[in-house]
Amino acid sequence: MITTLHIQNYRSIREMSLELEQLNIVFGPNGTGKSNIYKAIHLMHSAAQGQFSQALANEGGILKVFWAGKTRSDQLRRMNLAVETETYEYELQVGFVEKLPYPSQFQLDPVIKEESIWLSGQYRRPSSQLMKRKNQAVFLNNVHHEKVTHSGTLYENESVFGQLGEPHLYPEVSQMRESLRNWRFYQEFSVSIGSAMRAPQVGFRSPVLASDGANLAAAFQTIVEIGDELLLMR
Repeated sequence: MITTLHIQNYRSIREMSLELEQLNIVFGPNGTGKSNIYKAIHLMHSAAQGQFSQALANEGGILKVFWAGKTRSDQLRRMNLAVETETYEYELQVGFVEKLPYPSQFQLDPVIKEESIWLSGQYRRPSSQLMKRKNQAVFLNNVHHEKVTHSGTLYENESVFGQLGEPHLYPEVSQMRESLRNWRFYQEFSVSIGSAMRAPQVGFRSPVLASDGANLAAAFQTIVEIGDELLLMR
């Protein structure tokens, strides 16, 4: 469960920290940033899936999503997304491409400047830090609780989560990644003629409803068989 969410320099949100409970309702006038909170959470989920650049491109690119208001000249141009769960705390800092010494059509790609994981409830100190990424250098705690350097090459426009495997070597990183991947988003279901919900499906036991609702019938039947059928029928 998400306990704290922090967003900085994302769309209309200059800086915001929210303490969350098991059920939360966000309300307010139009244009106050409600949907941007949802989108920011979805971006962290996309980072864990190895699809951060694609998700950002779908929103119009880094220039479209970056805070457009006034900033101090001495401030770094960083978009900061952070989440704390009951076990771990994760932070992603995104910036812009440095001036390249060669021609490139990807000057507006997002760049992961920093990425970190800490143990929750122990403050952000070196002893509680499980992963630290600065640009393309990554330092991690391995399964033996030793500080090691990742020797592979990282793409600067994607999260460590989409590029670092070996869960048996880095179990805490793997657990944080799976926690983010397991988030589900049900903002809207397409009901058009081409909707996945309308297409015939081969049903199988489905304890989790798909984000596009494709397994809706199977998910309902799963509740009937192994869940709370009476609550569903209400």
